[in-house]
Amino acid sequence: MAKEHIVVRSLRSYRPILTRRRTLVQPVSILCTLMGILLTGCAAYAQPSCPITQPVWARPPEDAAIPDPPAYGYYFLNEDRSIWASAWWEEQDRNYLHVTEEGIKVGWFRPAGAELVITGRRLDADAPPLEANASCCYPTRFQASSLYFPTEGCWEITANVADSKLSFIVWVEP
Repeated sequence: MAKEHIVVRSLRSYRPILTRRRTLVQPVSILCTLMGILLTGCAAYAQPSCPITQPVWARPPEDAAIPDPPAYGYYFLNEDRSIWASAWWEEQDRNYLHVTEEGIKVGWFRPAGAELVITGRRLDADAPPLEANASCCYPTRFQASSLYFPTEGCWEITANVADSKLSFIVWVEP
């Protein structure tokens, strides 16, 4: 019986590798397989061209408009925590941010009674601006809204309240 040999070559040579089992393996196929595993194993929402903002796990402020005590959840927060935006979709099994005629419901916390102005723009392509409906004059910190994304893609959402600002980036599916 012939002796078994292990031949190791650099990946740049693209020559077969002889293993102990005498099977041939192409370094390129190994690299392709590893890349496939890495790419499919990434987070479902990750888009390489979209720097998605990661929400934080936090407990929102108490508010008279919400009968139950506040519970922890995912939120986007500005630096001084004066503006909060719910990222409820982070707790779901699939991405709920889709282009839809019904819009995406987002709850906000901002200084009580202050006007909330929400805008949005697509970062990865030309598109009409985001449409946001936030009813006027909520007297408490809580403010409900609907966001209407005209196209899929990478979107930056900005909320302004008096001198405070919150911006975050999300990926919207078709």
